Order: sequence, then C-alpha cells, then structure tokens
Amino acid sequence: FEVTAVACCATGMFEMGYMCDQFNPFTCTDANKYVFWDSFHPTEKTNRIISDHMVKHVLNVFM
Repeated sequence: FEVTAVACCATGMFEMGYMCDQFNPFTCTDANKYVFWDSFHPTEKTNRIISDHMVKHVLNVFM
C-alpha cells in the first residue's frame, strides 16, 4: 500500500456521502494503493489480504 492515512473515496478522512466513481474528482484513480475505500470500509485489496490470511491460518482451527 502507498496510502494508509486517508481513504480513496470522498475527501479521504471523513465520509461525506459523495458518490465515488470515475466522474467524482474526490475519488482516487487506483484503489489498490489505499487501505481504506472510505472512512470505514477497507478496499478490495485489503479485504483479500485479510480473507486469504483467515482461510490459510485461522479457518483450520474451526474445522
């Protein structure tokens, strides 16, 4: 990740209810560089890293 202190969507620090798409100037151009999509939700890349770790190292505890 290149950006960890602000989010990709909206202003990056606070969820303002902006529509986050390619037409909004506040939306980043590459979400894979960010940990968070908005002020609360992780990006797809972050979710994939977490879920891959959970499947490989934690799921077996419950099986």
